[in-house]
Amino acid sequence: MMKKMKDMKSKHKELEMSIKALGAAMFMATVCLYLLVGGVAFLLGREEFQFHVPFAFLIQGLIASMAASAAWMLCVGNIKKMGFAAKYLMVMAITLALFGMSALIPAIRSTDGVWLWLASGLVATVAFGTAIAATSEKRLKKTGTRSVLLWEL
Repeated sequence: MMKKMKDMKSKHKELEMSIKALGAAMFMATVCLYLLVGGVAFLLGREEFQFHVPFAFLIQGLIASMAASAAWMLCVGNIKKMGFAAKYLMVMAITLALFGMSALIPAIRSTDGVWLWLASGLVATVAFGTAIAATSEKRLKKTGTRSVLLWEL
């Protein structure tokens, strides 16, 4: 009984670390994509762009990345009774709702570049989440075990 409890605690800790790692990767990709696309638009003369990320975007990005990471990891890894497509659509709806609610925050909405920031966050989140989901599904078919832990994939 104690061994089972230790294994559960260990698995929980590993999942928590994996959520944090994926969230950090999503946030870093969001910032990089925002600066890259904004810089390219500026160089093409299409838009005025300041090469910095506003503080409100950083806070929103951290919160959104961690929440989206948790949603992707928990939905893909812990829901076993649903098929892959249903889980994927459910987590996509959660991600869209998360970024939709972010657009309603006055500090975010009133800052220049909000739509570029939210689009960058959505693209980065969906790209990393899809990679985790697809890799997890491939591992399930290959080995018969399901995992969303980054170091096991």
